[in-house]
Amino acid sequence: MFLVAHWKINDLISKKADYEYQLTQITQEIEDLKSYAENIADSGVSIGEMLSTPGSMYGRQMGYMNASSQYSQISAMNQMQQLMQTPYYQQMMAKQDAQVQQYYQQAMYKSFYDQSMQQFAKYEAKLIHEKEKVLERKKTQIAGDLDICKTQIQNYEQRAKEGQQRLFGGNG
Repeated sequence: MFLVAHWKINDLISKKADYEYQLTQITQEIEDLKSYAENIADSGVSIGEMLSTPGSMYGRQMGYMNASSQYSQISAMNQMQQLMQTPYYQQMMAKQDAQVQQYYQQAMYKSFYDQSMQQFAKYEAKLIHEKEKVLERKKTQIAGDLDICKTQIQNYEQRAKEGQQRLFGGNG
């Protein structure tokens, strides 16, 4: 039993190290997700936010910036086309000179674009939150497995000590 306990302890120490490594990795991934979520919270990404993006999230953030811009441009153009076809808009624009019309169109386009960017950011934040929840559940499971492993190590260490005392006598 003495040798089996030592062999089992070594096996469990290896498992414990693996669990600790997994916890470290998951914790870092959760922190990176939180940092990324903070960067996109206002629907845009500043230069400072871009520079502070964790390396693991850089590609996702670049993809987000590209996709959100394309989505918002298309959405804003579609909304502008719909707006321009309404009788109210046509009547209102007929009374304005070209400079006022251009200013109004730019203001409306920007408003539609900004709204679309906010919608896209909310969607991305929801995806990040879901991924975070999955990682938190996984982290909880691994932490539980780690606790069990630590308890098993203590039990086998006690068995090894008892086996050593029986085998060799004395205090070991």
